[in-house]
Amino acid sequence: MDCWKCRKKVSEEPIKVGFRAECPHCSISLHSCKGCRYYMPGKPNDCLIPGTDPIKDREKMNFCEDFAPKLLFDKETDVEAAKKKARRLLGLEDDS
Repeated sequence: MDCWKCRKKVSEEPIKVGFRAECPHCSISLHSCKGCRYYMPGKPNDCLIPGTDPIKDREKMNFCEDFAPKLLFDKETDVEAAKKKARRLLGLEDDS
């Protein structure tokens, strides 16, 4: 598992992430929307799980019980990767 903020390794294997868990490298909260596999900007409440409670700050610790740690992160941010994929699908960018 990697930290969503600094991208450094937190654990070699999946771990249970408590509500107050922090990255040992940058001290950012690991139990936040940005570190969740269900985080999807553009969806209702920016979440793939329907009916989740609204969260004001996606980078701060929250008490969402649907949280599941995102295990792998791209070098690009999720939004940048999504934009790049959309441009490629629309033929606005080379596949190379």
